Amino acid sequence: MPDTLPIIIPWRLDESCDGRGDELRLLLRSLERNARGLGTVCVVTSDRPEWLRDGDGLELLDVPDRHLHNKDANLHDKMLAALRRLDCPEFIFSADDCVLASPCDLHELPTIYQGRTRAEFAALHGIWARRMLATLDLLASRGTEMAWSYDCHLPQRFLAAPILEGLAGIDYATPPGLCIYTLWRGLEGVTREGVLQREASQRADDIGPGADLLAKPLLNYTDTAFRDWLRDRLYGMFPAPSRWEAAP
Repeated sequence: MPDTLPIIIPWRLDESCDGRGDELRLLLRSLERNARGLGTVCVVTSDRPEWLRDGDGLELLDVPDRHLHNKDANLHDKMLAALRRLDCPEFIFSADDCVLASPCDLHELPTIYQGRTRAEFAALHGIWARRMLATLDLLASRGTEMAWSYDCHLPQRFLAAPILEGLAGIDYATPPGLCIYTLWRGLEGVTREGVLQREASQRADDIGPGADLLAKPLLNYTDTAFRDWLRDRLYGMFPAPSRWEAAP
């Protein structure tokens, strides 16, 4: 096992709920304070926030979003570009709408599953449900039957080799596309292992403004909670700039 693990963070300006990248800034502050075993931080974006400074353990990769109506395909592209740069056996992949609320060893991050089954997705409508069904069907056609979805916005640890090898023969760009975490877990051979999301983390939208944000090491949220009450509380938790923030 490597002593440190790199973390890959995809980012888009138009997906930042405040247009400034406060979510990314807070994630980086939480990583600097609370991530044990942290290696290179790789932010993959074509919209560099003006405050972000690369160097000193952070690499910035410019990867455009080529797939107009397929968000997950853009995430596959960004992960692949980062892995080719990092050349690492294991890595962490994380969205920006979460923080490490308290100290956490990245090597001990559990495999986290979201929990919905194929039958539940079949009863839903919308692009994400169709994408998840396509992912589960593809894996099943390759002999890998997934018990449930693994897609959730939390930092997750993955093995690089099976994902790189598996994606080389998969078309993830053709609509409806393929979900990222569930596909990658299937390529790793993980089909029913893990910890349920609500047991591994707190979701700010579910616990509300008066809750103890330190009850679990991981905290994730939606734009609504971030705008309504969480932003100020997170800045209260992480007031000090990280070393990757340019001086104002």
